[in-house]
Amino acid sequence: MSKENNDKKYKYLVTTRWYVETNEELVAGAAETDEKILDLVQHRTNGKPSCKTCPTRSYEGYGILDYHYFMGDNKAVYMSTDKLKELSENNLS
Repeated sequence: MSKENNDKKYKYLVTTRWYVETNEELVAGAAETDEKILDLVQHRTNGKPSCKTCPTRSYEGYGILDYHYFMGDNKAVYMSTDKLKELSENNLS
């Protein structure tokens, strides 16, 4: 390989799927939706906030898909608004 090929960098957009559940329908692009999604994905499955170096602390965007249509109903939900509410009421977060 030539030196020119060794110096070439390749960039990719990598997305991660997070299965979350809310108590209301979300509207993509709305500021309130941004805050709700950010709050959900910045918590671990035990309800505690994720660490400051976790990838979800610097996320740049999202897409909202009804996962039933492409994954079925058998996927476990990572985080839900009900779970966060329950954990905060029990002072576990």
